[in-house]
Amino acid sequence: MSALYHEIFGSLVAQTLKLGQVAEIIKGKQINGTELLEQGDYYVMNGGTIPSGWLNRYNTEANTISISEGGNSFGYVQYNTSRYWSGGHCYSLKILHLQKTSDLYLYHFLKWQEENIMALRIGSGLPNMQKKDLLRFPVILPTIIQRNKIVSILSAIEEKVSCEISITQYFVKQKEYLLSQMFI
Repeated sequence: MSALYHEIFGSLVAQTLKLGQVAEIIKGKQINGTELLEQGDYYVMNGGTIPSGWLNRYNTEANTISISEGGNSFGYVQYNTSRYWSGGHCYSLKILHLQKTSDLYLYHFLKWQEENIMALRIGSGLPNMQKKDLLRFPVILPTIIQRNKIVSILSAIEEKVSCEISITQYFVKQKEYLLSQMFI
């Protein structure tokens, strides 16, 4: 996707605002590790690329962008399609003016800029980024027509990739089954 992102966003000429002008950046709330469940209604996003565990309560709505604030995967941009618990090492973005941008456009733009977000690193031990630096991060905002076209193209490609992954997983299972039947 990175080459596609570069093709779409690399030549985009439009208004540039700071991320803090586009979205409110909300730092998550730390949850005690003893409260985490192996299964629950809502996943917990913290400073990683996968959930830290599960809870039966949430503090962030669905269709929200999250950015890992600390740890080895800090700067990781994720689009959360369901409600979740935003942990102490996670920033969640709430769009301020839906007429200026959409959550999906902002997600794709930030995903394209993930390496530059990671360059906001501070600290030598456990890397992290400060909210004030993220608030100043530049965001290119095209017209509504351009934005909708970009989101439509990228969403269709993501859906196609997801389908291909599902098909591949099915064929791997089928292969494993057939191989196990060969030696009975």
